[in-house]
Order: sequence, then C-alpha cells, then structure tokens
Amino acid sequence: MLIRTINKYQVIKRFSFCKKMYDIAETIYIQEQDLTHGDPQKVFGQEKEYLTDISSEVYDSLCKGFIIRADSPK
Repeated sequence: MLIRTINKYQVIKRFSFCKKMYDIAETIYIQEQDLTHGDPQKVFGQEKEYLTDISSEVYDSLCKGFIIRADSPK
C-alpha cells in the first residue's frame, strides 16, 4: 500500500470553504490525489486537524489563485 504525501499550502487570497473562512497567510495541508484508487484528496487545517475531502476539480480551482505550495518559489 502506497502512502500519499501531504503537502503544505499557503493561502494567498481569502476564501470560504466547508463553513470556514481561510485568511491570507494561513496554512492548510492537502493530501495528494490517489490516481490508482480514485480516493478524494483530504484537507487538514493549520492545527493539522482533518477538515474535509475535496475533488481534484476543487483542488485545481484552489491552485488557480487561492493557495500556493509553501515550498514553491514566489
């Protein structure tokens, strides 16, 4: 069984998701997609608590102006 990586993201534009407001500079964690089994991606909050599952479409939308990988160059 393959263990999926969880990546750290920085919020760059304020948004509301899953009944929670995410502010600029807040940190969230998103588990990478499981292409083999089609399992959804899991989202964890700043305190590393599980929040919700998201589809790859929602993840792609977040990456288009709302979040960036914390280790990516600016």
